[in-house]
Amino acid sequence: MYNAMMMSRTQKSFAKGAAILGGLGLVSKIIGAVYTIAITSIVGKHGMAYYTTAFPIYTFLLAISSAGLPVAISKMVAERTAHDDFNAAYTVFSKAIKAMLGIGLVTTIIMIVLSKPIATVVGRPDASLTIMAIAPSLFFVAIISAYRGYFQGMQLMMPTAVSQIIEQVVKTIAGLFMAWLWIGKGEIYGAAGAVFGITVSEFVAFIYLFVFYRIRKADFKKQLVSAHHAELTKNIGRKLIYLAMPIIVGACAMPIVQLADTAIITNTLNGMKSVVLLGQEIILNPKMVDSLFSLLTAYVNPIVNMPAVFSLALAVSLVPSISASKAHSDQRGISNKAGRGLKLSLIIGLPCAVGLYLLSTPIIHLLFFKLKGDDLIIAGNLLGIMAIAVLFLTILQTMTGILQGLGKTYLPVINLFIGIGVKILISIFCIRIPAINIQGAAYGTVACYAIAALLDVICVVKFAKARPRIVQDLLKPILATACMGLIVYLLMPHVSPDEYSRLTTIGVILIAVVAYAFFTFFFGAINQADMQYLPGGKQITSALIRLKIWKADASGRK
Repeated sequence: MYNAMMMSRTQKSFAKGAAILGGLGLVSKIIGAVYTIAITSIVGKHGMAYYTTAFPIYTFLLAISSAGLPVAISKMVAERTAHDDFNAAYTVFSKAIKAMLGIGLVTTIIMIVLSKPIATVVGRPDASLTIMAIAPSLFFVAIISAYRGYFQGMQLMMPTAVSQIIEQVVKTIAGLFMAWLWIGKGEIYGAAGAVFGITVSEFVAFIYLFVFYRIRKADFKKQLVSAHHAELTKNIGRKLIYLAMPIIVGACAMPIVQLADTAIITNTLNGMKSVVLLGQEIILNPKMVDSLFSLLTAYVNPIVNMPAVFSLALAVSLVPSISASKAHSDQRGISNKAGRGLKLSLIIGLPCAVGLYLLSTPIIHLLFFKLKGDDLIIAGNLLGIMAIAVLFLTILQTMTGILQGLGKTYLPVINLFIGIGVKILISIFCIRIPAINIQGAAYGTVACYAIAALLDVICVVKFAKARPRIVQDLLKPILATACMGLIVYLLMPHVSPDEYSRLTTIGVILIAVVAYAFFTFFFGAINQADMQYLPGGKQITSALIRLKIWKADASGRK
């Protein structure tokens, strides 16, 4: 009876958490997209090359300071609250916050001291200014991560989601203002101003979480009267490190590759005399190299990462949810959650990948209106390649969350490093071919995500005992996506190949969204139980019941 009640509460928390993080996460991504578009219009292609150079370095140290411990905190807190031992959960948090203070301070100092050498290694010595501008944010991010891990483990997703919105809003306002203020000194200063906006945003987000915790502290203290299980507080520091290290290593993997990509792309292209772009041989110079690098990293990559907000929200919520199921030895609950996670990752990733592939150049033109001529076409071609990676990225993120919740934190790390090794080899080999050049980095990224995602799925099937249903979980989402893709393909001639009318592009995108929603319901690719895990799902379900499209007593998983 107790276990059943706990599982019901956990499932509801999972659905609510996914909905909150997904819904507000989407708003956050939209704000972030607006910010990226606005920043590119201020600092230009070459300024964005400096801007994006700082990010792999920043995210590498960010992974050390925030990626591992928050997930470990979330997992350990969830396991302890599942036993109603809030004393042990708070002990986890108190120890973690102290560790994050030290880690944040050390990583900030490292980034400032080594800014010039690192920028020189990746081929852009002047980028050291942007690296130093973003460095202080690591200190605040580290502390923020401890709070988020604690709240998520307590199944309080709203603070994390709201803090993400705050980050994006403040970053947009402060970043745009500082970029506009400093751009008169040169592109590098404009980029540094934009990056400094991130530091300001992290400080404000920290203040919000700190105040939220202080306000709720009395409520948290009331929970500490629960019975204390001594075994749950033994060796907390050692357990945190044990859980966090594989995640930290895994989180460092992609920033390392992005940093390697920065060095590989820049240094390889600088060592080449010419490349073939759009059928013409182009003589390379530093400005052209910056332009190609910027088109991939500043224009294409942000679009590719946007759809992953939903799968990331699912992954974040899956960690404590599956951890709680595991703590109660609920294998059926683990299997159902893992299977549903895989299904929803396909429902999210498939249409996004197909839509970005078919409308790659129009979407680039829609979002980055100052990009014209050959640059527009090159960016569109790169997005067409990278669109394939969207599907694999959504699967990868969801499967990683499932494996972390199962305690198999080392498996996604190993799988990701295998994919990374393949990516580096493909990038180095292909970029050196003049006819492929910058596209080689895109091919490498697709291969990386594809290999890592496939290996993760195999591990989830093995350890979570997830058994995806061929028709319901695989064929129906594929069929719905195929019908949507056909409609988009038929409408493409109406999107002018010369002007790429923005209004027409928006219209086609809206039609595609409506068409996909219709076909997912028409083919039964999604049901009421699935909707509980999607942002706004409950409201949509209620509306469909009122319209008599669904029956109120419809079963969740048929």
